[in-house]
Amino acid sequence: MVDIRLKLGADEFVRYLSSSNAVKEFQTAKGQFDNNPAIVNMRGEYTTLAKAYQEKERSGTVTQDDISGLRTVQKNFNAHPATERYGRAQQALIMLLQECNGTISEGLGFDFAATAAPAASC
Repeated sequence: MVDIRLKLGADEFVRYLSSSNAVKEFQTAKGQFDNNPAIVNMRGEYTTLAKAYQEKERSGTVTQDDISGLRTVQKNFNAHPATERYGRAQQALIMLLQECNGTISEGLGFDFAATAAPAASC
């Protein structure tokens, strides 16, 4: 059974993370990113173009227009405000989690995230 102090500490940590600006901003940005019609359309267009590109690459019929089309969609996707906001929010959240891991690891005397992470599978 989990020690009650550990459980209380974990609950407090979860409350802290849930109420942090970085988590709130990430959740908002992700929601806007996932539900933005322009982003959804660009993803679909990119997938279609990428599949066509791969088929043409296999058959040796790729044209400069094919390459340009993919690059244009990718450039527009990356420059879209929802994509940029999501990327910034993701980086801020990663930094917060790295700081949290540093604090926990310092108290424990070992790298908590490396130890707690699931084993990599092949």
